[in-house]
Amino acid sequence: MSLSQSEAALLDHLRKAGGRSEARSLASISSIPESSIFPIASLLASKGYITIKELIKEEVALTDEGKFCAQNGLPEVRLVALLKSMGGRAPMSSIAGALKPDEISAALGWGKKTGSFTVEKGPKGNEIVLKKEVPSEANALLGRLLYPLDASTISDEGRSILMQLKSRGLLDIKEAKTLILELVPGKQPAGVLLNTMTSDIIRSGKWREARLRPYDVTASPPKMALGKKHPYLEFLDEVRLILVGMGFEEATCNVVETEFWNFDILFQAQDHPARAVHDSFRVKGLQPQVGAGRDLLDAVRRVHEDGWETGSRGWGYKWSEETASRGMLRSQMTVGSVKYLYSHRKPPVKAFSLSKVFRPDVIDSRHMIEFSQLDGIVGGEGINVRHLLGVLTEFGKKLGFTDIKFKPSYYPFTEPSIDAFVKHPKLGWIECLGAGLFRPEVLKPLGIGFPVIAWGIGIDRLAMIRLGISDIRELHSADLEVLRSWGWW
Repeated sequence: MSLSQSEAALLDHLRKAGGRSEARSLASISSIPESSIFPIASLLASKGYITIKELIKEEVALTDEGKFCAQNGLPEVRLVALLKSMGGRAPMSSIAGALKPDEISAALGWGKKTGSFTVEKGPKGNEIVLKKEVPSEANALLGRLLYPLDASTISDEGRSILMQLKSRGLLDIKEAKTLILELVPGKQPAGVLLNTMTSDIIRSGKWREARLRPYDVTASPPKMALGKKHPYLEFLDEVRLILVGMGFEEATCNVVETEFWNFDILFQAQDHPARAVHDSFRVKGLQPQVGAGRDLLDAVRRVHEDGWETGSRGWGYKWSEETASRGMLRSQMTVGSVKYLYSHRKPPVKAFSLSKVFRPDVIDSRHMIEFSQLDGIVGGEGINVRHLLGVLTEFGKKLGFTDIKFKPSYYPFTEPSIDAFVKHPKLGWIECLGAGLFRPEVLKPLGIGFPVIAWGIGIDRLAMIRLGISDIRELHSADLEVLRSWGWW
């Protein structure tokens, strides 16, 4: 039976090692990495050239304190040296500067056990008196442990000392598995298979006689665990690229906004249920600037109270500027759209805003209190509902969604209004957006004299379909195994 070059190399090193060796030792005397030894050895064993045995050994390793003592001596050994330099006895106070309190305690404790020290009354208080040398075996063994040591090579007496050192927190004893490779007597390979074709082999003509290792061209390459951007963030970036490619410009707005920009400018009445505390997050202790001129504030007030110049009767109540000035976490990215319109009053207009919005909700597989929303607008002469449906369908197809349906709906700031649904393979039809034409009550105060179509998309729900997940809470998962299972990577 023929061998690969790596198999032949390992077999040769094993022969040179006397026919029996640890896998770790073979790695140190050859150019074969230790991580590659086992798979190569397994192939050799399957072909009957070697045997593999697993051996469990106890390996001894010093702790940080143990390393210090191995290099500088045990506390009792250092105390002996210190006492010798001071005539065999010294006040306790003079020792304190040379050894730490815990080292003095350890030295005296072990010294008393061996009869090496006594503590006696002296003229200046307690004195430590040296009686005899401390046994040197423990200190000597500790020095040997500066290098890896197999506990099985230590004598019974040495093992007793080893356990003492372990009880003092100077070392750890751990079980380690090692592989013993051994040649099978009389087994010879038929030849070596070349797995690398070099220029030297080609020039010399050896390739004509060589036995080449067969390759499976259908085999998949190994998977590489590389660092990558989170799939959800990759999806959001793809959404941005699609919209920019469709001619849109990205608009931004603040996380903390006033109710004026989040509700009032959108012709949403101040007593509308969506403005209650259970449908939006109020911000205490922070009063953001409204950022609107007096003309705009007055126009919005008139629209709410009597319809102003829009042909509407408004909501018929007394509009409160104080209510409109309250701070809140934005609950819809339409804030970004109307702010963009306020600063871009000439057609054509194409903009989108994509970021987090915040709404109180019961968290489940379809709902979160913090989620991403995509809002978009297109404005210009002659814009109508057919353009709206066309833009949304084109955008959906570019994202890969073919099952899309629309139905009539109602929103305070658009007329006509629609809802759109996309199909999830497990959850069925999922509502993903609301859309329509901005009402005159929205556009007139902003100074816009042309029609504008607008939509707000729960982009997280589209991300769920693209990523193949059925629980919106998994969108922010940091579990690498879960992320890889999505297939996005």
